[in-house]
Amino acid sequence: MRHGWRAAALAITLAGCGLKSDPVAPELVRPLPPAKVTGTSVHDGVELRWRRPTSYTGGKRMRDLGGFDIERAPASGTPFTKVGTLSLSDQQRFRQQRDISWTDPDVEPGTEYLYCVISFTTDGTRGDRSPVVHVRYTRPPPAASKPAK
Repeated sequence: MRHGWRAAALAITLAGCGLKSDPVAPELVRPLPPAKVTGTSVHDGVELRWRRPTSYTGGKRMRDLGGFDIERAPASGTPFTKVGTLSLSDQQRFRQQRDISWTDPDVEPGTEYLYCVISFTTDGTRGDRSPVVHVRYTRPPPAASKPAK
């Protein structure tokens, strides 16, 4: 009888652990890379724009996009390094604004850079890099102010 309560507790515990759905291979639940990545010189630095992914690599709709890591390399070909992270708030995650932008302020005029953007989910699962964007930073003049009347 002494072991009877253990068997009953084990049976109850295991009954609650049943599979809720078929398991999914990890490579099918990675976020797709951002699409349509562009880079432009703006007065404050290099502005990157991209289209956020809405599904996983396996095709299912994604609802847990956590944000984006931005990587940069000099055009000379040295390795990419992370220069920024753009985390999404709950409101941004569920409202699902399609177009995202981020500005890199740490750039030098006349310098060429390579950029890529990497999506990640709220649990930290990273997708593949976006296509690489090549940008030459040329500090545009400040917007002309209108003369006072």
